[in-house]
Amino acid sequence: MLKTSPPILLRNFRLAVLAGASVFLAFETFRLVPFILFFPVFFNALIFSVSSSRKAFFWGFFVSFIIMLGGFYWVTYVIHEFGYLPWSVSALLFLGFCGFGALNFPVFAAASFWLNETLKAKELTHSQRALWFAIGIPALFTLIEWSVPKLFPWYLGHSLYQQSWLIQLCEITGSTFFSFLIYCCGSVLGLYLLPGHFPGKTPKWIGLIPASLVVGSIFFSLFTLNNFSTTPAKTLRVALIQANIGSLDKVAAEQGISSRVDSVLNRYKSLTEQTLAARPQLIVWPETAIPFQMDTLGHRQESVRSFVKEIGVPLLAGAYATSPLHAYRDYNAAFYLEPGPADLRTEIYYKNILLAFGEYLPLGDLFPRLYAAFPQVSDFERGTDQRAFTMADGTRLGVSICYEAIVPSFMRKVAEQKIHAFINLTNDSWFGPTSEPYLHGALSVFRAIEHRVPLIRVTNTGTSFTVDALGRLSRRTPVYDSATLVSEVPIRPETQLTFYGRWGDWFIGFLLLIFSLNIVFVRGKRASLLV
Repeated sequence: MLKTSPPILLRNFRLAVLAGASVFLAFETFRLVPFILFFPVFFNALIFSVSSSRKAFFWGFFVSFIIMLGGFYWVTYVIHEFGYLPWSVSALLFLGFCGFGALNFPVFAAASFWLNETLKAKELTHSQRALWFAIGIPALFTLIEWSVPKLFPWYLGHSLYQQSWLIQLCEITGSTFFSFLIYCCGSVLGLYLLPGHFPGKTPKWIGLIPASLVVGSIFFSLFTLNNFSTTPAKTLRVALIQANIGSLDKVAAEQGISSRVDSVLNRYKSLTEQTLAARPQLIVWPETAIPFQMDTLGHRQESVRSFVKEIGVPLLAGAYATSPLHAYRDYNAAFYLEPGPADLRTEIYYKNILLAFGEYLPLGDLFPRLYAAFPQVSDFERGTDQRAFTMADGTRLGVSICYEAIVPSFMRKVAEQKIHAFINLTNDSWFGPTSEPYLHGALSVFRAIEHRVPLIRVTNTGTSFTVDALGRLSRRTPVYDSATLVSEVPIRPETQLTFYGRWGDWFIGFLLLIFSLNIVFVRGKRASLLV
């Protein structure tokens, strides 16, 4: 035993590193998308080579640690820059974060090992065991991935966000289907590539299951791409203004340093004026671009209103708004200002989903002293509705702010407002010149396909872009650089809900049914074998 333990540990260590690396390399900024297919290959081999659920959980935890280490390294920058801590302390805190950022992986590892042992899968026929790996285990992974909460709700399927030829099925299933597809393909692939880790002969026909899913998804996507309406009622020419104003500059402006406030406004106005020759129909400034309460009276508020009247183009911009509930709180809000014959028409949206530890402190309402201990954390009021902005020509804009765009359940509520386009105002300057802005943007792309509604995304420091209803991206602005982007966004006349928009994550319920039937079938097969 002493002689064999080190090789076993080394083998498991290698499998864990390969599994973790195959995930973060498939995402931003590496974008080596084919690597994601090898994650189930290595992860399954790791799980079913250990001797207990506890060890499976441990190695799943280590895989999660590798994924977080490679994909979320930018958390160190945030802790250092805005927590005012040394790099060494920030790195240690980040390592702690890595251990708990994606607990779905160790939970799945322990659960799948336990089920495999409980069902005595090794006693099944070759065909039945292969079916368990092709359907049962991928369904279990997807169910756990969806149900275990994360700070950022990301799935394996999100790695495919630029593969428009494959992911059009999102309008029916949502993005969770593609996590199941990836795990199904990789799980079956592992049976062929690493037969030594899985006892028994693998039947050749089992490959038909992932192959049929892939072919079906490609066929649906190509059919949709070729037959989707290419003659929209109109296009919306929108100008995205990315002023490259970092969070520290904004904090100074928010604290009332006069020169900083004027500098922020002048930069946005100057960049906006550069786009007017293109005759935009809508100007969009990002989250909290206006660093003061826009719904109060004052000379700076008036200067913004005067600017909109002068250019004669509607402005949709992030700003602060006063709270009628608590004098010490503001709303993180979006303002729509449209010039009219007499005066400006103003509409306001209040952000619903606040980011923990950035815009509020968990338990802060119960223990207000926490805010005194962490003064760098904001204390915003929470909005409660998903109102849409209506332009003079009838175009309805569904607004989200920052994190909200990557929460599918929230964006379904926005889509229910009979909108023609999503507008997402974001501030990614907290994360520096790292991969986070690209990852954040990638997670939002699926919303356009799910609802067949174009997405317009603008950020303070990048990356800003538009996405059409088929998930195809415009040019993306660089990160940490000032830029403008004028984009023609096709607007469809109808505002009907898609199947996904109407029924939400029904596919998760379907997977639960399939998984349950798989369990019943395997148990029944075992009973017949024993008889």
